[in-house]
Amino acid sequence: MGTDLYRDGMARLDAGDVAEGRRLLEEALRKSPGDVTVMHGLARALDLAGERVRSVELLEHANARAPAEPGPAYDLAMALLEREEDARAVQVLTPVLQAHPDDTRGHLFMAMALAKTDAAQARVHTAKALMDPNPDVKLQAQALDGVLAEHLAAS
Repeated sequence: MGTDLYRDGMARLDAGDVAEGRRLLEEALRKSPGDVTVMHGLARALDLAGERVRSVELLEHANARAPAEPGPAYDLAMALLEREEDARAVQVLTPVLQAHPDDTRGHLFMAMALAKTDAAQARVHTAKALMDPNPDVKLQAQALDGVLAEHLAAS
């Protein structure tokens, strides 16, 4: 099992040693090839190393194995939003919110994904995200909700 390698790899990433963190996470994935948590950690290491394409590929694979797992889904959705693949981001986030309906971060990400195509529905999600105790999430939700409200008022 690659659990210790995973923990050590994530600790190295947190300490800023991307190369060693990546090496440990790659080894962890070789020992536990189907482990979605390890895939997610390695995807983060790849992203930090500037290998965005490989990172997104690994997130896609992790999401396919565990579509309701929030971590890989959120990172994948954000990557998709950066590429303006909003509809695909909605598809990725839907199973997560079905499995975790009270996950306020998931609602914030869904609001972002819907913002351009369904502002009213996006506001439903920002309202849920506003309940997050984390001030950063709450601030992001407030900012997005304000933009959505202005957009709807102008429509």
